[in-house]
Amino acid sequence: MSGWAAAIAGALLGTAAFSGLGLLMAGTLPGLATLAAANGLYLILLLTGGMIIPLSELPGPLAAVAKLLPAAPLAEIIIGSLTVGGSVASWAWVSLTCWAVIAPLGAALLFRWE
Repeated sequence: MSGWAAAIAGALLGTAAFSGLGLLMAGTLPGLATLAAANGLYLILLLTGGMIIPLSELPGPLAAVAKLLPAAPLAEIIIGSLTVGGSVASWAWVSLTCWAVIAPLGAALLFRWE
């Protein structure tokens, strides 16, 4: 899969993954802790997601961890699918799909109203 179809599929998987993360935090943390955790997670994912600093420029262990977080696979899928002659690594699809399934399931199982 490539081009717009891959980009749209990646965007849908990313939406599921990040929505699941947000609901997981909102349903398990107190209100102000959710705000702080969401802001901290945003900064971490922004810096390690490959959108500001390419993964190839991160130190080896940090790049390996970044590939397991949802931002780097999403960036890899969007950039790779919309770049002329680009390709998307299979690790990106596997990682983002896992996040898109596990995060919402975790939220559904652990969500509690205050």
